[in-house]
Amino acid sequence: MSTDLRTEINDCEDVSVTFSTSGGALADEPLAGQFYEGTQAVRAQHSNNDDELYTTTDSGGTGLNIDLSDATAYVLLKDALPQTFANRGVQILLGDGTDRIGYSVGGNDAQGMPVGPFFNVYKLDVSEIVAAPGTNFAVYAGSEANLDQTAVTQFGIGTFHNAKAQGNVANLALDRMTYHANGSYALRINGGTVGTPETMADVQGDDVTNGWGMVANPVGESYWFFAPTEWGEPTANADAYFSAANEQWFWVGDNAGGRAVGATHFPFRVVGNATDTISFVLDNVVIVNTGTRAQFDMSSADVNTLQLDSVTFTDLGAITFPANTASKYANDCIFNNCDQVYFEDLTCNRLTFNGSNDANGAILWDGNSDPSAQDNITLNSDGTGYGIQINLNTASLTTFNIDGYEVNGYETTSGGSTGNTVFFIDNALDGDVTINITNGVGTFSYEVAGGYTGTVTINQTVTVTITVLDTEGSPIEGAKVFLETTPGGVDVITYGITNASGQVSASYAGSTPQAVTGYVRKGTASPVYKAANINDTIGAGGLAATITLVSDE
Repeated sequence: MSTDLRTEINDCEDVSVTFSTSGGALADEPLAGQFYEGTQAVRAQHSNNDDELYTTTDSGGTGLNIDLSDATAYVLLKDALPQTFANRGVQILLGDGTDRIGYSVGGNDAQGMPVGPFFNVYKLDVSEIVAAPGTNFAVYAGSEANLDQTAVTQFGIGTFHNAKAQGNVANLALDRMTYHANGSYALRINGGTVGTPETMADVQGDDVTNGWGMVANPVGESYWFFAPTEWGEPTANADAYFSAANEQWFWVGDNAGGRAVGATHFPFRVVGNATDTISFVLDNVVIVNTGTRAQFDMSSADVNTLQLDSVTFTDLGAITFPANTASKYANDCIFNNCDQVYFEDLTCNRLTFNGSNDANGAILWDGNSDPSAQDNITLNSDGTGYGIQINLNTASLTTFNIDGYEVNGYETTSGGSTGNTVFFIDNALDGDVTINITNGVGTFSYEVAGGYTGTVTINQTVTVTITVLDTEGSPIEGAKVFLETTPGGVDVITYGITNASGQVSASYAGSTPQAVTGYVRKGTASPVYKAANINDTIGAGGLAATITLVSDE
């Protein structure tokens, strides 16, 4: 079940509730296919100049007086003739009784979000034009500089068409108009059961039935989202079970290339409460963001089940995850050029990060996170920015243990100022940081922020294997292998006897590359072999060396 949380300005069901236009053919439009919400729309004829269509009342005829200064407004419009976005093709109009301005939001090159039948949804983040006035608008009365967005008494659309109007025939239809406060959510999804969870087909079906214009299904298993969405319940109201598989989701943070909403005004969250059961499960879902980045907040501790398998996130904003429980995880997921991701101590496995939009790091570790449950992470640099930011503002954890990390494309030298090392150590706590790496691949370089005076130690545990063969390529069992670091034989790496496969293996935890030296000999029992020296290097992937001994008999 889905719920529209926005406030309705006017449902456009009755032109007699004070609509005005600078064009012609103003009337109700009850024909099937000419409205999206309810039983009719308001029609008008606009021409190849700035024309307006607006109301001064709500659906019941009560005069408007709305503070939209920090809100996002939406209109449903059917119009096939507008100019481009830059040429004010489609505008959302605000008036205060004296000043009336149409702000360009889209056009024939930026068609908002298409919904059926042949309608498009456009949105205007009014806070953006309050903060940065003076761009891309039409003046219908007064001046843009004097418009009071805190007391909007006129609301509607403006258009600039490609062609001159002919006769007195309507060429556009305006349907439901709504708004919501920025920082709030426009659509809530709940309902479903364990056996029959809600699906995207259900959500989009609710949109069509109610004429909201927030979710579209243009083709197949592809879904578009045009408004902030909330999955679950922030206060006790209803259980929420949702599941999706093998789908593509697109978050449209602008008007498909037109005016965008503010940087933090396109949120998504999965949220729960202490009473209701909340379950959110995605499998093989591709999530792509266009325009303003949607922030994904999945950190609610009151969500009972959060399971992400093979989910791909592309160009999203900041992504936050919850604390670890048995029913919450993210496995086999890919993050392409997203903002920073915060996992807390969630169990994760086989994650890949391709670049990042956050220069401080694709992943955040802090004193409240423990990455030891996040295994087999691959970080691929796009040439700029760090891989992992370690922010110790409130740190109680200064030792981090990780397993199976692979890093590619980062600088290999630590301590410089390239801005492209694997780790970036913040300077808020001048304590020592230790990173213990098991089964790591690549060089785990680091930088520290200016003013940081602690010591950073990176211990990379790798496997060292020495294989001893004879000149025929057969393994030699019982050979003595001794291996130590150089110079000076500081640490003994291994001292052992080869097994039936001719091998001796050991673990090494230390910085790489590390030069090593040693010897192999077998000479006390027949067959006797000449001793051989070892001079090699332990790299980021460990050491696998083969030594051939020559028979002395």
